[in-house]
Amino acid sequence: MINTYVYSSCTSCKKTESVLSESGIGFTSRDFFRNRFTRDELSSILIEAGLSVSDVLSKRSKVYQSRPAEIDGLSDGALLDLIVEEPTLLRRPLVIGDGGVVIGHIPKQLESLIAVNRN
Repeated sequence: MINTYVYSSCTSCKKTESVLSESGIGFTSRDFFRNRFTRDELSSILIEAGLSVSDVLSKRSKVYQSRPAEIDGLSDGALLDLIVEEPTLLRRPLVIGDGGVVIGHIPKQLESLIAVNRN
């Protein structure tokens, strides 16, 4: 099963969900802006996916752009807390399935993940 974590207004998220839908593969989708993560929940997702907090930090977000030095100096725990508080800091879409993770809309990686999850 593939799990996606998206923001419904995000163009990249819409593209990823479209590719998944067209593939016919089963997947779940969660808009993490409407249904916010708890700290423990996000931490568990990252651990299970083998990701660090910095792996999913969106350096393109306005929050990051407004205070990069401060954010870069945070510990992983403090950064996790900030991402929970400011979900724009989470890179999206985050797609997790058997055999891998795709962060962002990267068609070739997404197609590979779909192929692995078909088998």
